[in-house]
Amino acid sequence: MSEERLHNEPQNEQLREQQGLAAARLLAEVDPELVAEALPDQGRQKTTKRPAFNWYKGVAAVLAMALMFSCSTLAWAMNSLQQEQEAKREFYLRHLTPDQLEEVELYGEELNVVQQPEVLFEALNSGDMYKQYIAINRLVELYNDPELRERAAQALQPFLSNPEPKLAEAAAFALDILEQKFESPLLCKMADGSIFFTLFNDYSDYGSYNQLWRIKDGQLESFITFFDPMMYITDLLPSPDGRLLAVGLCSNKSNFVVVINFIDGHFSSELIGSSRALWACQSDEERFADIRIDHETYSGCGNLRWLDNDTLGYDAALSYNHTDIVDVVRVVYNYRSDEYKITEIERSEFGQP
Repeated sequence: MSEERLHNEPQNEQLREQQGLAAARLLAEVDPELVAEALPDQGRQKTTKRPAFNWYKGVAAVLAMALMFSCSTLAWAMNSLQQEQEAKREFYLRHLTPDQLEEVELYGEELNVVQQPEVLFEALNSGDMYKQYIAINRLVELYNDPELRERAAQALQPFLSNPEPKLAEAAAFALDILEQKFESPLLCKMADGSIFFTLFNDYSDYGSYNQLWRIKDGQLESFITFFDPMMYITDLLPSPDGRLLAVGLCSNKSNFVVVINFIDGHFSSELIGSSRALWACQSDEERFADIRIDHETYSGCGNLRWLDNDTLGYDAALSYNHTDIVDVVRVVYNYRSDEYKITEIERSEFGQP
């Protein structure tokens, strides 16, 4: 019995192989050689193995291509976004000083714009809107040279349609002067025929650059540059007869006012500081009008206006005792007599007509 079983065992094994091979072909439709490779090879000659397709390598290649495409698409999108943000970047300057302007190689005693005008024209083509803004304003300094004035006017034309309002406005103002139209409301036309103005108009939230220019007898000149802390010009108000010019100034802490008699070459005292000292003496309560080393008064001004040819009116918030006390007053100042009339008002009246 055992001998018969041993004799039939190879036949049974071969039968099982054939049945398994047939089932695999039916159910999976697998390549016969692959199926044969997977089954026992006892009693059969081993077939030559055919390299199997490495499907995972194909998937990896596809994923790598997809990743490369995604990275290139992301880089393109980031570059486009950066360009869009650059185009939409808002212009902002808080405070211009000679040192800051010198850093962009557009200011300083070593730069004479009439002798070195190319510096300004190159800055116009720099693509840097801050350099362009400085150059646009400083091109006005070429006014006294007819050829340079004409060249500057031509160079500024494209900036009239610049999407950045500060550049377009600066170009329009500069062209109004260089083309000798003198139509801008920012120009102060005085009784003697002279014209006063500032450059870098309202470049900051606080005001314009603190340098005053004058055109007289067809020639441009720098009339005065105010010292710190008078860092910004906020108002230029000619008197009704055009013989006096009230100049409002400020820092980021205080307001200041001076009156210029440009015909006689006389300047008034600083009016807000003078009002502060006079009111401290006039007040019934003790007031300490601190005189700081930086000349800041921490006092404000509003509603600056001419009442007649010689009389200026304004409201002031006067600070005392290290700002512990703030008095709100209305001041009437007469330039000819140098007299002040100061009356206290309610806080709600400050700046009101």
